[in-house]
Amino acid sequence: MSLADKDRRGGAPPSGAYHPVDSTDRDPEPSLYSSVEGGGDHEVAIPSSEYAKIQEVEEGGSDRPAKAFSLCEIPREKKILLLMMAVCNFCAAANFSILGPFFPGEAARKGTSLTLVGLIFGIFELVSFLASPIFGNYMTKIGTKFLFVSGVLVSGICTILFGVLYYCPGGYRFILLCFLCRTLEALASAAFVTSSYAILADAFPKYIATVVGYLELFTGVGMMVGPAIGGGLYSLSGYSLPFYVLGCVLVAAGIISFFIMPKLDSVHRTLSISVLHLLKSPLVWFVAGCIISGSYSISYLEATLAGHLYKLGIGTVSVSLMFLIPPALYAITSPVWGWVSDSKNYVVSLVTAGALLTSIFFFTLGPSPLFSFLPFSLWLVSLSLVGVGIFLSCLLIPSFTAILVGAERLGMEDNLDTFGIVSGFFNSCYSLGAFMGPISGSALLEVAGFGWGSTLCSGLLLLTGLVLLVFMTVCRMHLTEVKPLLHRQRKFSFRHGRRSADIEMESGFVDREENGAL
Repeated sequence: MSLADKDRRGGAPPSGAYHPVDSTDRDPEPSLYSSVEGGGDHEVAIPSSEYAKIQEVEEGGSDRPAKAFSLCEIPREKKILLLMMAVCNFCAAANFSILGPFFPGEAARKGTSLTLVGLIFGIFELVSFLASPIFGNYMTKIGTKFLFVSGVLVSGICTILFGVLYYCPGGYRFILLCFLCRTLEALASAAFVTSSYAILADAFPKYIATVVGYLELFTGVGMMVGPAIGGGLYSLSGYSLPFYVLGCVLVAAGIISFFIMPKLDSVHRTLSISVLHLLKSPLVWFVAGCIISGSYSISYLEATLAGHLYKLGIGTVSVSLMFLIPPALYAITSPVWGWVSDSKNYVVSLVTAGALLTSIFFFTLGPSPLFSFLPFSLWLVSLSLVGVGIFLSCLLIPSFTAILVGAERLGMEDNLDTFGIVSGFFNSCYSLGAFMGPISGSALLEVAGFGWGSTLCSGLLLLTGLVLLVFMTVCRMHLTEVKPLLHRQRKFSFRHGRRSADIEMESGFVDREENGAL
């Protein structure tokens, strides 16, 4: 046997074949990549080919874009999971918007003032704002699958009960029961929406923005068709039928989810970190400001746009069609922005661009009294609504991933705990803006008019977008837009001695492509 053969079988490694790596900061668990275990201040010999792979992961996976997301290539169980999430989000959005065409009139016949009707609408977002971070914090302790399934079921039951309120006597009893049903429904919605984002982030770690875009597609469609479904079913059989239909669909979806969803976490872990830790990241604060500004602007339009459009002298049908422009374009472009974010790694940049560009179209929507030379015309208002729908999607779709970037900078781990905290925080920020928009927007509309209200929306978007732009520019060296929790830490969780069975027990999903590579 030659000396070279002896070296290869058990002697010293050939020159250039191994790369010394300092093991002082390594995880004490055995590594799948190391050939010699080290300890203390010793060095570990790692094959150079494997070391190059590790370095590529640490540096963000090179300059190659991520493989494009394809619904045809994902496993069957993930297709079913995504479909169930889409159905539940569609029903939740339709359920939220179904009240608009007929509930104010029915409530007025039972002695409820318009102010109380507005509070019945607004209590949903207020409760979601308060409950979402709590559910996100304790999601894995409660049980992720339990939180999702129970949230869908309770939401469906509350929807059915809201239809039963038609038979309740008017006055304070009707008002109290409306608040009770909406509060319980908001709690249930916060539970299943928060858990759904976390589940999808865990199931599709490389394509979070893309799957969020698909979910928002169904959410946008639900918001769009909800009033039409509600109005149609109401005209067909009265007040209760719309709630019975959507409620039964949600209950059926919850029952099906219980049987087809995998068990997502076998061990209820003790809470080790809270949502307050997330607030230590400046990036999270600035992205949260953009999310709140975006949802504030959307909800402002929902409450005030109709009166503004009637001033153009157009009919009810035309107003209804123009109302569909922002949610339709939001839904259509959501998967596109998600794909751009995931495949090109433009995360914070898209959030910034979305905030700044949306602010321009809110200036022209009024138009703003600051730009008195702009005409108040049908073409300019239509163009502004097109821009609002497209670029609000650009702002909101990558923002979930942007918060994950901030979480990674804080050293938060790649697991369902982190995804739950981020999901709860994201939903809470969105709900806060959606709650404040109609209240402050309607008050400003009465005092100063639609033009100044849209100027306020534009100013908020412009301010938060500029602050995020400055932060991104100053910290560019620290904000290279790799996908942190989506690539690096997930790959590291494999090489730090974690077997595929352990990961499957913890999350319920295993990336077959990565698992096969091991």
